[in-house]
Amino acid sequence: MAKDRFLAQGVGRASKRQRNGKKIITKGARHPRGDNGSAALMDDGASSDDQIGDTENLEHMHEDDSLAESSDDEILQLETAADKRLRLAKQYIGKVQQATAAAAGGGDDYDAAQIDRDLVAERLVADANERSGRWSRRIAASLARPLELVRANKAAKTTKPAMAVLTRSLPGGRDAVTCVAVTPDGRYVYVGAKGGAVAKWEWRRDGGNDSARVATLRGHSGAVLAVAVSSDGQFVATGGRDRRIRVWTVADDRLVGVFSQHKDAVTGLAFGCGRQTRHQLYSCAADRMVKLWNVAEMAYIDTLFGHQDGAVAIAALRRDQALTAGARDRSLRLWRVADDSQLVFRAGATTDRRRLTRMLAADATDYAASPAAVSTTHAHADLARRLAAGDTELREHCVDAIAMVDEETFVSGGDSGALSLWSAHKKKPVFVVHVAHGLHPAGNHPDPASADADADSVANPPRARWITALAAVPFTDLFFSASSDGFVRMWQLRPGKAPGFDLVNVIPVAGCVNGLSVCEVSSSGSSDADAVSASLSPVRDIVLAVAVAPEPRLGRWEKTKARNAVKVFQLQATIQQQQKQQQQR
Repeated sequence: MAKDRFLAQGVGRASKRQRNGKKIITKGARHPRGDNGSAALMDDGASSDDQIGDTENLEHMHEDDSLAESSDDEILQLETAADKRLRLAKQYIGKVQQATAAAAGGGDDYDAAQIDRDLVAERLVADANERSGRWSRRIAASLARPLELVRANKAAKTTKPAMAVLTRSLPGGRDAVTCVAVTPDGRYVYVGAKGGAVAKWEWRRDGGNDSARVATLRGHSGAVLAVAVSSDGQFVATGGRDRRIRVWTVADDRLVGVFSQHKDAVTGLAFGCGRQTRHQLYSCAADRMVKLWNVAEMAYIDTLFGHQDGAVAIAALRRDQALTAGARDRSLRLWRVADDSQLVFRAGATTDRRRLTRMLAADATDYAASPAAVSTTHAHADLARRLAAGDTELREHCVDAIAMVDEETFVSGGDSGALSLWSAHKKKPVFVVHVAHGLHPAGNHPDPASADADADSVANPPRARWITALAAVPFTDLFFSASSDGFVRMWQLRPGKAPGFDLVNVIPVAGCVNGLSVCEVSSSGSSDADAVSASLSPVRDIVLAVAVAPEPRLGRWEKTKARNAVKVFQLQATIQQQQKQQQQR
C-alpha cells in the first residue's frame, strides 16, 4: 500500500508556505537542525514543492468561506495603538458634536464649523482638565441672578422656574436631622436623624406634587451621623454612633451587609466617583481611624492612621485618595492610598486686624453676583471693618467641614467662621474669607468698635458662626457653604492664577444646616448618569439637598427655632454660550 505523502509529512506541524507575499511558519514541532545551525531541508526540491502545493490547495478550499467572517476581526487585530487612538478620538468628537448640537437646539440645522471651533474645542479642553484632576467648567456665573423660590407642588409643568424647592419634615420631628445625600440622578434623597432612622424621599423634578417618602431604613441603634451614595447610584451607606456602617441597595432598599470594625462613632462616609473607585467606600470615625472598604464585594481593604483627634468629615473624588478633617487636631490630611502616603495641612486660621485688612484689600472688583449677594457682601465688609477697628481676634480651634473642588483643590471651614481655600501644593491656605457667615446675635456682645466695649466685651468676646456644612460641584468653580445664620451661600472660584473666591448668591434656609449634598443632572430629566450624552451635554440642572435642624449634628450646644426638615432646591440650567456672555459682561 502506497504511503500518503500528505499524511506522512504531518501537515500543519512544520510546513513552510508563501501566502500574500509573506512567509508564514505554522506552529508545531521544529525540524532537526544540521551542524551549521540551519534548518534541515529536504533533499528532493521538486517533491517538496509538490507537497507545499498540495497543502495550499487543501487550505484554500475553506479559505473563501471564513474570509468574510473574519475580515472585521482581522482589521481590529492588525490595528496599531495609534490607529486605535485615532478611531476612538473620532468617535468621541462625533458624540461631542451631536451632544452640543442637540443642546443648542439646532438638531441637524446648525453651523458645524462654529460648533467645531467653539463648543467642541472647549469641551475637549474641559474633559482633558477633568481627567488631569483640575477644575475647568465655569457654572457659577449662571447663578448670579435673582432666584425666585417656587414650591414644587405649585410649579407649573409647562414652565421651568429659576429655583424650585421641596420641603419635607421627617417622621417624629423631635429627632434632629444630621446628614443628607442625593443620588447622582437627583431622584432620591436620603436623610439621617439622631433617632437612628434614615428616610428615603423621591424628588420629582417635573414640579409634581407627589414627591413622597419612599422608604425608611432602620437598623442603627444610635444617631445616624453620615450617609453617602455611590456614584453609579447602586449603593447607599449609612453610619452612626453605634459604630456600624450599613450598606443598602438603592433599587430595592435591601441591606447588603454591615461593617463593624470601627471602635467609635462613624462620623463621615464618602464614595469615590471614578470608574475604578466608584465602589470604594471611605469612612472616618471618632476613633481617629480612616478605613477603606469595597462595597461590591463587602470586603475590608485598609486602615489609615495619623489623626490626633477624631475625624469628623471626609471627601473623595476620582483618584484613589481621600481628604479628611481632624476636628480638634486642626489638620487636614490628604490620603494617597496607592502611594501609601499622606499630606498634612495645618489649619487653625486666625482672624485679626492684619488678616481682616488683607481680606478687604483682596476683594474682587468685577464679577457677576446677584443683588442679594451684593448686599450680603457689603454687610460682610462692614462687619470686617468693625472687627478690625476693635482689634478682635478669633482663632480656629476645630475644623468641621470640608469639600473637594478637584483632586488638588479643596475648601474647609471651622468654628472661627473662616472659609479657607487650599491647594495640594501648599501647606497653608492660599485664600481665606474670615467670618464668612457673620457673628452670633450681639445680645451679650457689644460692638467691639464702640465706646461701650469695656470689660464685658472682654469677658464675652464676639462669637463667629461655625461653618457647619460644605459641598462642591466637582470640577467646576461652584461650591456651597452653610451655617446657622439662615442662608446657604454660593461661592465662585476666581479665574486665572490668583487664588480666591467670591460670593455669587444666597439661598434662604431657616435653621442650622447639618448637611449639604449636590449633584448635576441632565436638564431633560434623564436618569442615566453614566450615559455619554448626559455627560457631554452642557445643559445641566443643579440639585441641592439641605438638611436643616434646630441643633448641630454632633451636640446640642446651640439651639435655633427651626423644624427638622430636608429642603431640595432645583437650580435652573443654562447653556455654555449664555455663560460666556455673562462673563464677558
